[in-house]
Amino acid sequence: MKAVDTNVIIHGRGLNEELITIPEVLKELKSSKASTSIHGFHVETYTPSAYCFEKVNEKASEINSQASEVDKKLLALSMEKNVELITDDKELQNLALHLDVEVSGFLDPVTEEKLSWKMICPNCGKNKGCSCGSSLVRKLDQRSSV
Repeated sequence: MKAVDTNVIIHGRGLNEELITIPEVLKELKSSKASTSIHGFHVETYTPSAYCFEKVNEKASEINSQASEVDKKLLALSMEKNVELITDDKELQNLALHLDVEVSGFLDPVTEEKLSWKMICPNCGKNKGCSCGSSLVRKLDQRSSV
């Protein structure tokens, strides 16, 4: 069993195993071509527990990940079911690596580094207590090999 994102469902020719995802991923299949691609697979949908979703959100906040809510829910499902996540989304792959969730790419290889960012003011460089009124921006903080 593997957890899959939208891209895998759309381009997933040749997958012959049980696949799981979240309902929101199926809602992302907007075009008629994309929505018909689901018919070639047996895909079960589940909703992850609030506990696993909170764990993913905590880590995402800690590393300043820009993974979407849908991606974080899918990762929470993969973590909860203890199954491999298949995605080409680099932001999602990075978050999965930080949570020690097994992840594979589908059309592209998995990222080879774990990244984390910090939020800083582009004017004064502070990450807290900035009074200059600028919006904080994301800056690479740490990089480590997988």
